[in-house]
Amino acid sequence: MTGNAPSPAPARAARRIVRSAEELVGDTPLMEVRLPGVPESARLLAKLEMFNPLSNVKDRPALYMMREAERSGVLAPEGGTVIECSSGSTGISIAALSAQRGHRCIIVMPDNATEERRQILREFGAEIVLVPHQDGLLPAWRYAEELQRSIPGSWLAHQDENPANLRAHYETTGPEIWEATGGDVDVLVCGVGTGGTLMGVARYLKERRDVHVVAVEPARSAILSGGEAGPHGIPGIGAGYVSDIMDLELIDEVVAVPDDAAADTTHEVNRATGLLAGISSGAAAYAARLLAQRERWAGSTIVTVFPDTGERYLSMARDQA
Repeated sequence: MTGNAPSPAPARAARRIVRSAEELVGDTPLMEVRLPGVPESARLLAKLEMFNPLSNVKDRPALYMMREAERSGVLAPEGGTVIECSSGSTGISIAALSAQRGHRCIIVMPDNATEERRQILREFGAEIVLVPHQDGLLPAWRYAEELQRSIPGSWLAHQDENPANLRAHYETTGPEIWEATGGDVDVLVCGVGTGGTLMGVARYLKERRDVHVVAVEPARSAILSGGEAGPHGIPGIGAGYVSDIMDLELIDEVVAVPDDAAADTTHEVNRATGLLAGISSGAAAYAARLLAQRERWAGSTIVTVFPDTGERYLSMARDQA
């Protein structure tokens, strides 16, 4: 054949047919992110957890926790009652899995949760119990525990002390990052809520090389930095206490991010990438850029986690406009 032949089509992932949304959990992509202020010498990669079926990183632990509860017999395969305390994302994942199995689902959440999150929970048939956000999550957990005791046969996922939360990331997220980078990871930057994502990924990577692990928390609830708990504007991180599944020895450094910096960096991320990331992704990107600007990490690979989509926070942006 002569003349100008058409360019070959770009390679695509093999298409497949799945039988359940559970098969879509995990295997999310890593994306190289170029942000203003990130030196050319540093490579910043973001794990895009909005590509999970419920558009957030909590799909992984929710699935692990529910499967373990079913395996151990504390939750019937169908028709049970599932309870969880959540600022939103874990609750959404738990609610979706509960709907699929025919479970009643009750989510205890702070009363400042965005309307988008509430609507998604209602779509999956979840019952929402709102508690004062000013009190923090510990009183909310106590309420959820009392609720569980009052409903015979119910199961409380209790993500903040459930080892399946951490194991989900040790067995899936960590290995995915390692494989995608060929083991070329110098720094891990990750937000901390219950700590499951950070702990699972950090443990997996540190078992294989000397990775510098950076925990990201809100400046207005900087517990890991030695501050006090308090209300803040970065949903998904900053629970206000150190959960039972946290191993502080895995953390090499903590970066506390101001609310406005997280919001501003989220806008930068979205416009630089064409994605619509959540506010905790902006906090992670803010911290990752700080690390990238240090001479110590010139030429290094910095991996961070973008936990979810920004669609469920758009009302927050309107409220703050």
